[in-house]
Amino acid sequence: MTTVIGFDIGGTKLGIGVGDESGKIFGMTKIDNVNTDPNDILPLMVSEARRLCAEAGVKVSECPAFGISAPFPADALRGIMTEPPNNPKWRNVPILSYLQNELKIPGCFENDANCGALAEWFFGAGRNCRDFIYLTMSTGIGGGLVCANQLVRGGKALSAGELGHICLQLDGRQCNCGQKGCYEAYCGGRALALRMQAELKDKPDSMIMQLVNGDVEKIDMIALEKAVRANDPYALALWDEMALRNAQAFGLFINAFNPEKLILGTMAWAIGDLFTDPILKNLPRFCWDEPREACQIVSSELRRNIGAYAGIAAALNYLKEH
Repeated sequence: MTTVIGFDIGGTKLGIGVGDESGKIFGMTKIDNVNTDPNDILPLMVSEARRLCAEAGVKVSECPAFGISAPFPADALRGIMTEPPNNPKWRNVPILSYLQNELKIPGCFENDANCGALAEWFFGAGRNCRDFIYLTMSTGIGGGLVCANQLVRGGKALSAGELGHICLQLDGRQCNCGQKGCYEAYCGGRALALRMQAELKDKPDSMIMQLVNGDVEKIDMIALEKAVRANDPYALALWDEMALRNAQAFGLFINAFNPEKLILGTMAWAIGDLFTDPILKNLPRFCWDEPREACQIVSSELRRNIGAYAGIAAALNYLKEH
């Protein structure tokens, strides 16, 4: 079995793991990553990777590669973290070259949504698929594309898979990315929370406001789900709109890519049928029958553990491509 090292860089935690192509994790640790300085964290990443390898009985030099799962925007071609939104001190950090120089092994740098797709491909719901789409569905919406047995990165910008920023509505809702009408602006968890906060801030008697004890800033997807299950009219109307927009986006993806599977992230497995059933009900409005019937719409198998496999899967895909 091939043993590799994986790094998963999040806004609050940074994961480091050692695992192999069978999906076995030999060791894993997490480092706090809130307002950190890369000058402190980069050496710690190296020392922790060495420690995990030693505890697993593997020399770092015996690992043929490492993988970095990182948030964008970034300079993916050169492996530079340019301005991750949750890490203000991480600006133009050449993380790939630093780790290559310190660990003395090859490595790769990938978009975290791409790494989610790779993790599902190697270890989860995408196993044995040649063509599938993985959708992150939590705070925001991102995507990873595998077509003809290859990860799709796109051209010079290496930005393929930004599926949350397809336009669903001309001059529609403002998106955090700067565009209007984006898929994420209608179905991303943060966008929905901000919308509810704006619409309900002066309605203390609404069910959702009561669920958060009048603290408007605590309104989130959990409060919305609870209100939907309690048949609150406002929540049901918003849920129906979200389902319709999800179906619209899914239909676009199915017609464009004819995937074997759409693999759905957090919201789908955390909420279950209440989330997926209305999407499936609306889906025939937005795509042809034949590709729709050929596409399985499933939840992530790795669920909340997907980060543990993200960097490892990136490393394994690097070896596959090289």
